[in-house]
Amino acid sequence: MTFEYSTLDEAVRSERPVVLPETPDLNRTDGAVIWLSGVHVYSFGVILLVAALTEQSDYGLALSDYDTADGWPDEIAPIRFGIEFSDGTAISLDRAAPAGTVLEVRHSSGNAGSLQATVFLHPIPPPGPVRIITAIPKLGVSEAEASIDGRQIISASESVERLWTTMPRTSRGLGGAGLRGGSWFSRWD
Repeated sequence: MTFEYSTLDEAVRSERPVVLPETPDLNRTDGAVIWLSGVHVYSFGVILLVAALTEQSDYGLALSDYDTADGWPDEIAPIRFGIEFSDGTAISLDRAAPAGTVLEVRHSSGNAGSLQATVFLHPIPPPGPVRIITAIPKLGVSEAEASIDGRQIISASESVERLWTTMPRTSRGLGGAGLRGGSWFSRWD
């Protein structure tokens, strides 16, 4: 079941994703760990919640992306992040994506030695292993590979709940917002 949306933001607001139970470590050394803290599957793609911690607190962490691949300040240790589908399609955050594919950082935040990021992947991968490759060269964290099951992603994408369409809706009024009464929230007003 595939739906059409005019923007990614519209699509994300219109579906309740299926959350995969699998959240593997992507890369682990004595001084660093990168892992998936969540995998949210939509009908149109996948949002990967990426987390990283390092023992080294002299550097901030950032996901290396195409626009800033060579322009990070000295105090930032960029994390290299790439994906390869079972059909050989390879996508990396620090390179232009092949036609018909998207791999982009949607949100990212962190402190020295930590990172939380949201990465969007499109399209839904084909059946077979989806390889995720990571490294932090500046911190001596070598390239490592983990995988998630493309069949599981396909199955989840077919059972996504579409919450609503983007057709214009009439106002439903305030829905009780700002009104005094017996609501749970009103006890703090």
